[in-house]
Amino acid sequence: MPVSEASLTSLPEPRGFDPVRFPGTAEGETWPPPRFDFQASWLREPGMAFERDPSGGIGLVRPYAHMRMLADLENAHLLLDIAPGTHDFRLLRLVPAALRCVERIRPGDPVPGPLLDEDPEPVAEHHLYAATSELVARLAATAGEEGEALAEAMRRTPPGPAMFEAAIAHCITKGGFPMGTMAPLGRRLQLLANAHARVLAAAASQPDYEAMERMVRRTRDALGSDRRWAGDLLTRAMEGLLPIIGRPRRTSAALLASAEAAMRRPLPLEAPTRLIREQLVLRDQLLDLSVFWHRLSAAWLAVDPDTTDRREIEALARNALRRLALEPLYRLPD
Repeated sequence: MPVSEASLTSLPEPRGFDPVRFPGTAEGETWPPPRFDFQASWLREPGMAFERDPSGGIGLVRPYAHMRMLADLENAHLLLDIAPGTHDFRLLRLVPAALRCVERIRPGDPVPGPLLDEDPEPVAEHHLYAATSELVARLAATAGEEGEALAEAMRRTPPGPAMFEAAIAHCITKGGFPMGTMAPLGRRLQLLANAHARVLAAAASQPDYEAMERMVRRTRDALGSDRRWAGDLLTRAMEGLLPIIGRPRRTSAALLASAEAAMRRPLPLEAPTRLIREQLVLRDQLLDLSVFWHRLSAAWLAVDPDTTDRREIEALARNALRRLALEPLYRLPD
């Protein structure tokens, strides 16, 4: 691997960097497909769906008797009698990544945009509400009279995009605060809440790094247990990859923690420009991480350690090592 990659001071264009090919795809085939178009008849029954279980697992919802079954998606092909490497096998392995973007996957549903390298969707309302709640708590603790009044008004206002405007109007009409003071304060705080909501959305849409790490571990174990390949270059490369493959997950968690800590630090909320800028920088870093790793993490889940061609595993290992060499991608704020 060239030394220059590891010493980059700026990131390359992510969508054109070292393109990822999913194991089992035919030459010229585009993957992921635009929809979850399963071919097996039992995966196309009306009412069939995949959902996140409250414990974090994947629930397979069957259409009869309201049956719900907790399925390990890394081994669900055995339960559903689907051969490794087939179209349905690869679609099943996309389900966990897709459920990080939507609440439910049904046969025929579109594949979520992040898996297709599309631009991020608008911030969901629940992220905006979470960011606003964080801001309200801070306002009540650190702001002056106007901030306390605005925090109290926001607690009484239904969540949504118009929350700030309604709270400001309440402070002016019911609390007697001057418009010249409350309107600019509310506008600045709305910008801050929006910036933090973008951080929360970017953190929520990160790839399933833990599932990728498990598959890297399973693949290395399968290679190492085969005496024919126990000491070859690919097995050794996988052994070198195993201790560092968790770096994207740790970086994502650290960036989110940094954003949340910044929202709790004492700072005059009458002038939050620097804090807004910090939040937007952290959001951009999280987006860079997700764009570089979304396709690769999903491609690792398409591996079947016992049957996937070694050349395809080697290509994925190379993809991962090249991304891990991009130091600016994992640089945390001072």
